[in-house]
Amino acid sequence: MNLKRFLLLSFATYGLCALWAITGVQETTVTLQTPSVPQTISLGMLTPQQLEDRAEELTTTTTSTTTSTTTTTVPFTRLADFHPDTKCQEWFQTAITVGWPNNTETLEKLGRLLWKETRCQNVSYTHPRFNGHDHGVAQINQIHRKYVEQLFNMPMEESMSDPTLNLRFAYLLYSDIAEGGGCGWKPWSLC
Repeated sequence: MNLKRFLLLSFATYGLCALWAITGVQETTVTLQTPSVPQTISLGMLTPQQLEDRAEELTTTTTSTTTSTTTTTVPFTRLADFHPDTKCQEWFQTAITVGWPNNTETLEKLGRLLWKETRCQNVSYTHPRFNGHDHGVAQINQIHRKYVEQLFNMPMEESMSDPTLNLRFAYLLYSDIAEGGGCGWKPWSLC
């Protein structure tokens, strides 16, 4: 990732976080869709493992502020559009939410990447299979520590344990290389 691109992404992320803090966002809730009855829960009530376990059910994000309520429906390629053997489909909704393209080819390759790296598990620093240097579901390497900590303003172990931030950083790596004309899958040796 070149320095100019990193700084641009850092300032944009910082600006969005500052805007979020200034507007007084109180709580973020996620409406979960199951085959039977939809449920609404607070994300703050879930542990990272529960977020991982429920990831495929996340379909709608509702943000409540002190003055208004905004509901955002995230477009999603239905799971039925994928071959039943497609790996790690439970992470596709989260991936789309953080910027990954909503197309079958990219998501299927992302599924292969997540399967290759972690067998679809969020292998964070507290996970029994943590190898000491690769973090989260997309196994972000510690070589990116400086960038991750500047971008998310928290320790790498904490931010990359969050599947949403982990997949967001993975997308930033992928898109930066792809926009430069390279193979975006290079950090995971899938080119």
